[in-house]
Amino acid sequence: MKWETENSNKLKAVFPPNAPMESHCTFSQTPVIYDNLFFIDFNKRGNCILGGSGVDETFWEGSLLYFENSKQLLENFNYAGYYVYSTNSDGKFVNENTVALADDTGHLNIVSIEVDTSLRTINYFRLSNIVSELSVWDNSPRVLTAADRTVSIWDCNSADGKPLEKYESYHLDTVTSVDTLRSDTNLFTSGGNDRLACIWDRRNPSVASVLYANEFSSITSVAWNQYDDNYIIAGTQAGDIYLLDRREPKEFVSIFYCFSAPVNKISFKDAKNFAVCGDTREILVINSEEDNFNVVYKNGKHKGHVKGLAWHGGVLFTCGFGRSVIKHEL
Repeated sequence: MKWETENSNKLKAVFPPNAPMESHCTFSQTPVIYDNLFFIDFNKRGNCILGGSGVDETFWEGSLLYFENSKQLLENFNYAGYYVYSTNSDGKFVNENTVALADDTGHLNIVSIEVDTSLRTINYFRLSNIVSELSVWDNSPRVLTAADRTVSIWDCNSADGKPLEKYESYHLDTVTSVDTLRSDTNLFTSGGNDRLACIWDRRNPSVASVLYANEFSSITSVAWNQYDDNYIIAGTQAGDIYLLDRREPKEFVSIFYCFSAPVNKISFKDAKNFAVCGDTREILVINSEEDNFNVVYKNGKHKGHVKGLAWHGGVLFTCGFGRSVIKHEL
């Protein structure tokens, strides 16, 4: 009987056979500053968010870091608050105290910045696919998302978990980028792997129309000029950017070759100057005076691919792989 009891205990200790190999992974209690930084954004008060993910790790997780000012950001990532969850694809301030955060599990998380600078989830929405990019409007609780071939609009305060509007299959392939005209909740733009850049007006019976169709390459980034809303810039997989005028659809005003790599982000400083980054260490600031593109600033000091751009107070901040954030004072 004693032998049976001892052997029974031993058997319980090793069954199932792979029990010793099972991983017990949980999210970090404090944020890890990962090498892969994907996005950066500022609100009007000068607070900053920075998103990074451990996509090279066995267990994928992401860290959203909150900084009260850019000095904290640049001083060894001296964050004031954080949020740890699944790997992040994009994040934006909705207002001074609220952040929309997209993660690779197909969730859109609405995160509140509390008085003590802690971050907590106040709402979330489940999408059918990974969110490739999101955008917001000024003075609005609405968030625009791109996931697979679908463009959706969500209300941060909604309790039913459903989108306000959902537009499926207007694009013929994955929607890679979206951007709003921030002053008008009816207008936004999108680009996708179907090589189409579309312009959207929710007031029209036909909501979307093709602004530009590229003959050769996917559209990887779109940016609406917030200072002169007739113009939109589209970046491509081939590393080119196209200046588009919504008054002249199906044509482009001018073209410029930026990189021998896909364009990741485009961000306007003012009506004529904007920054561009891609899957390269370089960032460019380009002037579009008289519809011609001219490089006015170039920097190649990043350690890896540049993934995020944000202007604050006329100063450009960039982030990317190699755990690098750089401040550019032009």
